[in-house]
Amino acid sequence: MKSKADRPYGSALLVALMVWVASAGWPQTAQPAQSYPDRLPYRFSNLVWWSDEDLRILLKRQIPGLGDVIAPAPAAEGTVRDALKALLLQKQIVGEVQSQEPSPSALGAERAPGAPEPAIVFSILTPQIVVDKVVVSQDASGLATSISQDLSPREGQGYSAEQDWRARANVQEQLQANGYLESQVDVVHDAPRRDGARYLVNLLVSFKPGPQYRISSITAGGGPLLPGKDFSSSFALKPGEIAGRAPFGRVPGDLRAYYWRYGYADVEVHETPRLDRAHALVSYRLDVTPGPIYHLRSLTIANLNAEQESKVRALLGAKPGDVFDQTAINGLYRKIPADPLLAGYGFTFSPKKDKAAALVDLSLDFHKVGRAGSVTFR
Repeated sequence: MKSKADRPYGSALLVALMVWVASAGWPQTAQPAQSYPDRLPYRFSNLVWWSDEDLRILLKRQIPGLGDVIAPAPAAEGTVRDALKALLLQKQIVGEVQSQEPSPSALGAERAPGAPEPAIVFSILTPQIVVDKVVVSQDASGLATSISQDLSPREGQGYSAEQDWRARANVQEQLQANGYLESQVDVVHDAPRRDGARYLVNLLVSFKPGPQYRISSITAGGGPLLPGKDFSSSFALKPGEIAGRAPFGRVPGDLRAYYWRYGYADVEVHETPRLDRAHALVSYRLDVTPGPIYHLRSLTIANLNAEQESKVRALLGAKPGDVFDQTAINGLYRKIPADPLLAGYGFTFSPKKDKAAALVDLSLDFHKVGRAGSVTFR
C-alpha cells in the first residue's frame, strides 16, 4: 500500500479539495490570551481642526502630567474628553466626545501592514464629521481614475483617521497589481467647513508610484513532499510580464492544503520577491517550511447519541494515533447533510495543538442547524 505522501499531486479530486480548503482560509492560530494593560497609547479619530501632534501639545498644556499613554479608566479618559470639549468650545463648537478602548482580542492580534497599534481612540460624536469628496492627484501611472472609483464609497460617510491606513492600503494594492512595487501613498484631509449641523472634509490622496517592475524569474519549490515538482503551469504571472499581486496564483494555497492533508499543521509557505532596482526587475521565489508532522491524540464528539457518534467517526476517517489530516474536517462538513443519521446537524470544532509533542486533541461539538456555532482555535 502506498503512503499518503506517495500519492500523485495531480488527482482532480484532491486538487479540488485543496483549492476549497485554501479558499476557506483554515486553519488559523489564535494569539495567546493576555491581561489587559494598565496604560495604553491614545490618539484622535476625527478632531479635524488639529493634527494629532498639535492636539497632544494642547492637551499636555491643559492636563498636568499627561504623557503619551493613559489608564483605560473613566477618570483618565474623562479628563481628556473634557479637555477636548473645551478646545472645541474655543472654536464655538459644542461637541460630544467619546473614547473607545481596544478590545482584548485586538491587543494580541497580528496587525495588517500599516494598521495603527491598539489605542484608546477619542472622537467627536456630534457634530458629525463627513467625507465630502475623495480627491486623487493625477500622475503618470494613469491609475488616478480607477483609484478614485475604488475610494468613492467613502464619500458621504463619517470621517475617521482610523480608516486612512485602509485607503492607503487600497491604493498601494492597485499600484502593486500594476507593477508599481515601491509606491509611496499619502492620505490626508483638508480644512473642515460647516454644512448645516455637520462639518465636511475632503479626503486628499496623492501618490508616487515609482518604477513599474517586470518579472525576471518566478520559481517555486515543493518542499520534502513534492521535490522537483514543476508548478509553473499554475502561476498567474510569467517572466517578462508586468509584476502584480499573487504572482504564484493558486500554488501557495494548494501547497498548504496538500501539507495539511499529510499532518503538517504548521506548514509555512514563503513568497520572497527580490528587486533589481537598477533595471526595474523582480524575481519571485516560493519555498515551503513544513514543520513537524502532527498526529491525532484524542477525538471527542459531543451532543450525539452513540450511533450518531459512531457514524461521525466513520465519516471523518480518523482515529487517535493517525496522522492529523486537517482537510478531513472540511470533508466532514460536506458528508453530513447527505447522511440520514446526521441530517439537520452542524458542528463546531476545536483542534488543540500540543506543539512540543506534535499532537492534536480534536473536539467536535454538534448542534441542530440553525443554532449559532463558532470555531475556536487554541
